[in-house]
Amino acid sequence: MSQDIRLFRMQQAISELSEEQRTVVRMRYVEGLTSKKIAEALGKTDVAIRVLLSRSMRHLEKQLEDVKPSR
Repeated sequence: MSQDIRLFRMQQAISELSEEQRTVVRMRYVEGLTSKKIAEALGKTDVAIRVLLSRSMRHLEKQLEDVKPSR
């Protein structure tokens, strides 16, 4: 599978997340914030953010199972 197709599939999978899920994934993995900092910024508990991140990443992993690069 080409890099362009993998990138497209990743963008598609991310677009299927809720706005809140996209926000916390971006804050954690793009901006590098801790779950505690994200919780403070969004007015949620640290536990709620960690659960949301975990569910979001599980969703992405499931959507991208067949997108792993060939070796």
